[in-house]
Amino acid sequence: MTATPNTLAALIGSRICHDLVSPIGAINNGLELLELGGENVVSPEMELIRESVDAAMARIKLFRIAFGQSSPDQNVAQRDLQAILSDISRGGRIKMVWDAGNASRMQAQLAMLAIMCLEVALPRGGEIVVRQDATAWKISGTGPHIQIDSGLWDSLSGATSSILSPSKVQFVLLPALITEHDALLRVKNTPDTVSIEIDA
Repeated sequence: MTATPNTLAALIGSRICHDLVSPIGAINNGLELLELGGENVVSPEMELIRESVDAAMARIKLFRIAFGQSSPDQNVAQRDLQAILSDISRGGRIKMVWDAGNASRMQAQLAMLAIMCLEVALPRGGEIVVRQDATAWKISGTGPHIQIDSGLWDSLSGATSSILSPSKVQFVLLPALITEHDALLRVKNTPDTVSIEIDA
């Protein structure tokens, strides 16, 4: 089997997410057993552990879609996408809303990568909303201080970024997948809004 760089990256992403789910799930199960045991385990420390586990599980679910392997016939239900973004939003500075229907696995992957790009543009928080019309997916971010790093955002149009870091890998993977799937991507921004539109 010959794997393309994008396929290899997806396989690695799927493997990492798969291997992390079990230990984090075990921690969650342990917390539930303590609660069922009737012991007084409601404390700031236990609440912190619970919040951290929930946040980690939500991120892994997002990463599994954004970086994991997908197949053309896979679909992701609206309720699952809404739940993932709702869980990530809980306690965070950015509210994330899936205001669209079901999506193919490929469409969901592109949308999640776009969300991760928009997160970078909202350092002071805000809101990210995913919508779909007859021709395109529209992922929009609004906030009090939009921060657009031209070196990063130019990479979405295929330009080479000289400031790539692990936390910004979505800016390289998204355009690569756009090309692979023969899709189109447009970026629009104003002082308080930035949006990524994807025809896919």
